[in-house]
Amino acid sequence: MGFADKVAQAPSGPGVYLLKDAGGKVIYIGKARSLRDRLRAYTQPKDNPRLEALVTRVKDLETIITRSETEALVLEENLVKIKKPKYNVRLRDDKKFPYLKVTVKAPFPRIYPTRNIKPDGSLLFGPYTSARELRRALKGVKRIFRIRTCNLRITHCASRITPKSGVGRRVRPCLNYQLNRCSGPCADMISEKDYHRQVQYVVDFLSGRSDQLISEIEKQMWAESETENFERAAILRDQLMALRQIRKHQQAVSQDKTSRDIVGLARGDKAAVAVMFRIREGKIVAKEEYPLTASKDVADSEVLATVLRSVHTHIHDIPDEIVLPAQVEDPETFEQWFRQRRGRKVRIVVPERGEKRKLLDLARRNAEKALVELTPEERIPRANQELAAILGLSAPPRGIEGVDISNTQGKQAVGSVVVFHDYRPAKKEYRLFKVRTVKGPNDFAMMEEVMARRVRGLLERNRPLPDLVLVDGGKGQLSAAIRAYHQFDAEIPIMGLAKRTDTLYYIDGREISIPVTSPAMKLLKRIRDESHRFAVTFHRKLRGRKMVESELDALRGIGPKRRRALIRYFGSLKKLKQASPDEIAQVKGFGPALAEKVHEQLHR
Repeated sequence: MGFADKVAQAPSGPGVYLLKDAGGKVIYIGKARSLRDRLRAYTQPKDNPRLEALVTRVKDLETIITRSETEALVLEENLVKIKKPKYNVRLRDDKKFPYLKVTVKAPFPRIYPTRNIKPDGSLLFGPYTSARELRRALKGVKRIFRIRTCNLRITHCASRITPKSGVGRRVRPCLNYQLNRCSGPCADMISEKDYHRQVQYVVDFLSGRSDQLISEIEKQMWAESETENFERAAILRDQLMALRQIRKHQQAVSQDKTSRDIVGLARGDKAAVAVMFRIREGKIVAKEEYPLTASKDVADSEVLATVLRSVHTHIHDIPDEIVLPAQVEDPETFEQWFRQRRGRKVRIVVPERGEKRKLLDLARRNAEKALVELTPEERIPRANQELAAILGLSAPPRGIEGVDISNTQGKQAVGSVVVFHDYRPAKKEYRLFKVRTVKGPNDFAMMEEVMARRVRGLLERNRPLPDLVLVDGGKGQLSAAIRAYHQFDAEIPIMGLAKRTDTLYYIDGREISIPVTSPAMKLLKRIRDESHRFAVTFHRKLRGRKMVESELDALRGIGPKRRRALIRYFGSLKKLKQASPDEIAQVKGFGPALAEKVHEQLHR
């Protein structure tokens, strides 16, 4: 059965549809009031490049019938999080955003950060896109309200707890109680009634209802004072002062006390950022940034619907109004869902003018700033730009390789290749070569061999060739490098930098003079010195190993395999000579008698 036939047989009721490619992978998930009507749009895409690209890949579909549109909304959100389809707009790393969770269903609720948003009756606040803001909120809750954060399972009797092992026992309060960061319900330090009142204070505090909360705490403080419960009154007084201090630093933006979420949106070619101002009692109590994966041909309505679905369908603190810069598709479905969750009406509005429009513009400017930080304009270092101008290149060289040869009269000859991306060394891409085919002191032939092996390795692994190659040496080394590249018909800018004169020789035969203070010259000298250091270090290592092997050749009674074992075990001839016979006997292949014999020969 073809795709068109499945569309024709799709149910007419509400539900969720999953579009799949030829391999059966889900590439798009959507919801609809009428599945059949919605899916018909995919059979005749018009003037929509994104929809046309999607339709060309769709080979199969699956539909899930739901009882209502709101149920389809929740199911769509859960499936998008699990499947991560390519063509859906979604929050970047949306499963990683943390929440503050208050376990209000527990006898003695606790608060803690979580990334698990399963519906278990607890209240979720967030999501926090900044871990620092989450820690700050949690620290404030612990300091002001002294709600527990531990994972002890406290039963209805405050003096009995059930640890994860299931064993009930009386405990002393922990260090958090001593630091006034917990009220100690595990050890009968607070009554269940007072503790639940503190939990309600936490919910009001995280919901931004500071005016109501301050009024309630002040009223309770005077009540405790009249009954001469001065210890409890002092705790409430400290809470009151802390809340007033926090409120003083919140920015007032409106005389209207209606709770609102203002969503500003900024769009890029492949990403978008939504900034949300949470306004409670006329003050901005929080600002959150939500980066999204959304190409530029996705409508603003779909991006905003993703924000509502991914953020507001999970949290407890749903406002009276959600102010958007553009209308979403099926706003009635969202309003119906919010009414079910909140118990009263939630309006989705798109203002044209007035105070709300000004707040939207403020949120948009913040979103534009966040988008620039999310996808910063690529900056090319000045040194690379100067190199392009000096050499007459069409673009600044970003990947530069430095090559050097090190040997002692043709012995232990090695070559090094260092890689720089812009102005930084990429040490994981450095390579070392032992010269294999050249006998005797011939630096030019060694350079040609090393360069040819380097180019062949890059081509065989389908790796890009460098934008510029710098060889350590003069015209001879430069000519050898050019011959190596010409073996593979590769045209790459190559230049040589002589050590003594700091003269530059270019591939076209020019001698180039660059001021020593120029950033370009500083970069080239840095690359040359790094390739020289890398080659010399490797050469010295091989030469030192050869000298040790030569001296060990004079030892009687041990062959090449045992000599290599000694070198690997001790690392140097000096350490071997300092070793005792017992230490030599620890090397594989050496017994006490042979170790004594080697020790005697080394010290003869």
